[in-house]
Amino acid sequence: MKIKDIIPVALGEEKPDVLLKNAKLVNVFTGEIEETNIALFRKRIAGVGDYNEGKEVIDLEGKYVLPGFINAHLHIESSMLSPRQFAKAVLLRGTTTVIADPHEISNVLGLDGLEYMIKSTEGIPLNVYIAIPSAVPATNMEISGARLGPEDMVGFVDSYPNRIIALGEVMNFPGVINRDTELLTKIEILRHMYKKIDGHAPGVRGKELNAYIDAFIRSDHECTTKEEALEKISKGMQVFIREGTAAKNLDALIEAVNEMNHHSFSFCTDDREPLDILNEGDIDYLVRRSIDKGIDPIIAIRMATINTARYYNLRSMGAIAPGYKADIIVVDDLKKMDIRMVFKDSKLVVKDGKFVEDMKGIYNDLPKKFGKVILPEFSVDDLKIKNRGKKIRVIKIYEGSLLTDELIVEPKIENDYVVSDIERDIIKIAIFERHTGTNYSLGFVKGFGLKSGAVGSSIGHDSHNIGIIGTNDEDMYLAVKEIEKMNGGMVVVNNGKVLAKLPLPIAGLMTDKELEDVVKDLEFLEEKLKELGAVDATFMTLSFLQLAVIPSLKITNNGLVDVNKQEYVDLFLD
Repeated sequence: MKIKDIIPVALGEEKPDVLLKNAKLVNVFTGEIEETNIALFRKRIAGVGDYNEGKEVIDLEGKYVLPGFINAHLHIESSMLSPRQFAKAVLLRGTTTVIADPHEISNVLGLDGLEYMIKSTEGIPLNVYIAIPSAVPATNMEISGARLGPEDMVGFVDSYPNRIIALGEVMNFPGVINRDTELLTKIEILRHMYKKIDGHAPGVRGKELNAYIDAFIRSDHECTTKEEALEKISKGMQVFIREGTAAKNLDALIEAVNEMNHHSFSFCTDDREPLDILNEGDIDYLVRRSIDKGIDPIIAIRMATINTARYYNLRSMGAIAPGYKADIIVVDDLKKMDIRMVFKDSKLVVKDGKFVEDMKGIYNDLPKKFGKVILPEFSVDDLKIKNRGKKIRVIKIYEGSLLTDELIVEPKIENDYVVSDIERDIIKIAIFERHTGTNYSLGFVKGFGLKSGAVGSSIGHDSHNIGIIGTNDEDMYLAVKEIEKMNGGMVVVNNGKVLAKLPLPIAGLMTDKELEDVVKDLEFLEEKLKELGAVDATFMTLSFLQLAVIPSLKITNNGLVDVNKQEYVDLFLD
């Protein structure tokens, strides 16, 4: 659009394409609510004020009008939806812009995966900006399906300069502090291109935090305490308050937000499943929850819009004002945040909870490569663990957190083999390297609540090897073999039968099904999980047990990892 085309509309000399009448505009600049009309021209807001005519007139009858919500950090792949089906889900909840870090699919398919995420989101009614992954692979403690080096980044940023706006979360914080040459080279390349450098620094404080920030890393979404968040914003970081499916930090962090510092906070979901998006919400859920916790609605709306836009230098987003993109939400009540309409680029795309626009794009919605599952040779007997000590290390999980602890316990022994101990909620876990079929590892985990059967998934952050938990070896074997048969997916098994499954043919991460069908499949999976006694968010929690950059004890295909020391540790202790 040329400037000379919009000026006559702003002056009232020509009719806007759409006129929104009788709106209560939430002004994120002044904090005031203005009763006014809004003139839309092509993809922009031409003006706010005394406009009475339009080619199309929509009377909002006094409803509140807000900027479209912005998700500061997420992985589309974690929704298990293809990018366009994901767009449909979040648009229903008022999210019109996302900053996506496609390091999940990139860890499986490399450059082909990254290009798929960029091309499949071209021309759809959702602003999808890309944070080019810094963590492919995330660490050297596991085997990944691909590698993205500094040399790969230069070409991609040059090819997509307007879509790539950041370096994706720098997860290997020990690598920064220890001055890993390749990682620092990636940061240097992107910062000299004036792109943001996004962070991932759980529990990093004091001098180590100073060193981390010195690497031009200016955001973090891994805070778990109020004190940690306040220290990070005091040192100039933008803290993204996260509420995902497995990692839920809003309750712990929202008390850190006040009238003086709220500009340093944004909202993100990071990893959120479609059932949670549709049933609870996306960024609208964080806004609503924050208001319930006592945050002023205007402040909550700023955290969901203009704060994030300013952090990422999205100059025409995050507000309803002349020249800004016409990405608009209409709600009845600011506290309930019930979304009645969503406009994207001046077009009505959602009305009363229904998607009214065809989800079209420029490119076909399938990648060149689908990925593959290659398992190492093994039998049921190979899953047995011969006792070698008096104590074992057990991974302790916590609901609503990605952090884990190391427990030292006496094992349950049967016929000189260590087995799952259902009474103590300690069950076996197996990780199978699935990109080349190199190896697998075995361990134990506490906290899933599983009473019988096995659960498996080809989603395993960040290298996405296959993770299986189970109460017996036979069901675990069946689960991994079913995932191999599906070429990636999620499965629930009990007593030698597959109870529920969801194939994930796109890199073993995403389905090619429609949103509505995926929701039904996931609801059935959750139903079967509950029948076996599993806790909420079992699949998402399982997927993060391979992530060897979040303390303290994790497991990869190479074995148990002490995250703080970045060292392998033995399952057994004397």
